[in-house]
Amino acid sequence: PRADKHDDVYDRQIRLWGADAQKKMSNARVLYINLTGVTCEIMKNLVLAGVAAVVCDSRPYPEAVREMPCSFFHAEDMETAASENGSSQCTVAKSVQPKVEELNPLLAGRNSIEERPIAELSDDFFTQFDAIVASRLTVEEAKRISTSLQKVDEGKLFIVTDTFGFDGCAHLDFGASHKYRRELGKDKLSDLMPVEPYLSMADMMSVPLEGATGRWDKSVPRILVLHRLLMDYWSLVDNPEFVKFAQDWLAFNKLSSSALSSDVQDCSLETLGEIAQHPEVSPVCAVLGGILGNEVIKSLTGKGEPANNVMMFSGFDGGCRSFLLKKN
Repeated sequence: PRADKHDDVYDRQIRLWGADAQKKMSNARVLYINLTGVTCEIMKNLVLAGVAAVVCDSRPYPEAVREMPCSFFHAEDMETAASENGSSQCTVAKSVQPKVEELNPLLAGRNSIEERPIAELSDDFFTQFDAIVASRLTVEEAKRISTSLQKVDEGKLFIVTDTFGFDGCAHLDFGASHKYRRELGKDKLSDLMPVEPYLSMADMMSVPLEGATGRWDKSVPRILVLHRLLMDYWSLVDNPEFVKFAQDWLAFNKLSSSALSSDVQDCSLETLGEIAQHPEVSPVCAVLGGILGNEVIKSLTGKGEPANNVMMFSGFDGGCRSFLLKKN
């Protein structure tokens, strides 16, 4: 695009982040794996801000997105697709492609899709992007992508995030070599700083939950437990009965059922089973998506202190806080 048109469209962002930061964003590409309500919010915000998107989602459309709270997928369009083409004729990635292109004409030709399943993609595929935002990953898939990213010199952000009911959680790996400048005031930045202490996504997923405590958390945070429980549950193809699965999972991880309760929320396993089947709530996706989109911008521009390394959102009080997973 012509430089003057580019500057006109992104004028407010250039005033906020600076021309150099906007240039880095405009040259970046973010890979989105398995679209959900929260990752669609991140993608929408970043595409509008000038960051190109590559969507990797081989799941069948419209079955995989029928309950997704996202403006990309309209009920009328889904019913038409199901009746005319059959659910196996189109992937989620293919269906969302024209919607993404409409968001920002300045990115024409830079957005793309990948319709192959994750298992068919080489490790090198993941290293070509400046950041990866994923949902509905298995722990093993997250570890594999993390290991591939560790092989390159430059730090690349890798986010694994999901929402469930009024809660949401994200694991963030900025890369071992990522450096940033902390904002000290208006137009003042610190010297380059590393993310410390650093833990890769693979290491995060290997930390025993029973010992995942912190200065302000004498027991493992409930939202973190829920996220890991649901990641393992959603990874199973046969969709087992949730209550029995959760009981066995808690026992295996040496956790009691109280790990799923809090002062403001005491959910039974039966209730959590309902949430597991119908997890996404639109306002939760929107709020957490906005927060995580800002973390992507921090990573791409190197400006602002990153959230290290877990973020947890509670819709009951509207609070979002970070939690540091550490190697035991």
